[in-house]
Amino acid sequence: MGKEPQTKRTDKSMAGIFWDRAQQCAHAMNEALQEGHWEAAGINAVHCAISANDALLIALRGIRPASQDHKDAVRVLQSRFKEEDAQKAAKRLGTVIAKKSRVEYEEKRMTEREAREIVLDAQRFMDWAKTRLPKRL
Repeated sequence: MGKEPQTKRTDKSMAGIFWDRAQQCAHAMNEALQEGHWEAAGINAVHCAISANDALLIALRGIRPASQDHKDAVRVLQSRFKEEDAQKAAKRLGTVIAKKSRVEYEEKRMTEREAREIVLDAQRFMDWAKTRLPKRL
C-alpha cells in the first residue's frame, strides 16, 4: 500500500466557495450538453466533480487534496470516508477523473455518448456529495 496522498489543511468555512464552483460547472456542463458542445460538457463535468469533492473534504474533514495528480483526490476520499456509499462515490469520481486527459488533451473529438456518460457520472457524484454536505455552507 502506498503512502497517504498529500493534503492541505483548509478552513471549513471555505467549503462554500468550492461547492459554488461545482454548481457553476454543473450548470455549464448541462447547458453545453443541451447545445451539443460535447467537449465543453466533458471539461465542465470533470471540474464539477473535482470541486464537489473538494467542497466535501473541506466541509467535513478540513482538508483538500494538494497533489497535482487528480487521482490522489480519489485516494483521499477513499481514505477519509470508509462507508460503502462513499467508496462507491469515490469509484465514480475516479471514473470521471480518468477521462480528464481524454477530454482536455487528446486530439480526438468527444462523442455525444462519451459526453452524456461523463456528465451523468459527475451529476451522480455531485448528488451524492450534496447528501453529505452540511445544509448551510
